[in-house]
Amino acid sequence: MPRPEIYPVKKMIGFTADMLEAIDKWRAKQRPIPNVSDAIRQLVEAGLKVALPRDKRN
Repeated sequence: MPRPEIYPVKKMIGFTADMLEAIDKWRAKQRPIPNVSDAIRQLVEAGLKVALPRDKRN
């Protein structure tokens, strides 16, 4: 039986070289983050917490 997907929805998005460099710099300063995808997910989650407080997300 295959392992269930943790993130079943996939999206392809583009980044500038400057954005990826900033993500890599942020990732290097954090606790070990296994890959760039995880770093981007964490940054999106942090941004959503600021932009959409929990009671307004739904």
